[in-house]
Amino acid sequence: MDYDSVADELYALRPEEFTAARASAVASARTAGDRELADRIGALRKPSLAAWVSNLLVRSSPGEVEPLLRLGEGLRQAHQDLDGAQLRELSRRQHALIRALSLQARQLAEGAGHPIGEGVQREVENTLHAVLADPEAAQAWAGGRLTKPLSAAVGFPAVAEAARPQRPEP
Repeated sequence: MDYDSVADELYALRPEEFTAARASAVASARTAGDRELADRIGALRKPSLAAWVSNLLVRSSPGEVEPLLRLGEGLRQAHQDLDGAQLRELSRRQHALIRALSLQARQLAEGAGHPIGEGVQREVENTLHAVLADPEAAQAWAGGRLTKPLSAAVGFPAVAEAARPQRPEP
């Protein structure tokens, strides 16, 4: 039993199964004499419904992960380069891809017995927008272990940081 495989198993479960499965994994780790692993597993947080849906999308459609990550990289680079033509083209792709992934996530959740409302749908869409804007958010989402939905800062944080003038050191 190792932490990553247990975490992956837990975050693949339906939300109502998470807590009992986590308790069982903690007990197994303790029985095996691995208190550190038991503590790490016990610290895993149950995902919100929107986070679970986002994780479900990553796990059920791994082929959709890389295109969204590449689009985010392209958008951040186009913002940094101030490339208007590229921004327009990538923005069109962004809207189409977010719409398609959002619909797919909604269908996956319904198929898994958890139909979602508009509020959760918006949280999933906000998570997808955060993935495009922030490389750290992208990495977290692609890992399939979100515990809460992500939110995008206004603009592209990495680009804003790179564009900020650096103060000379005294």
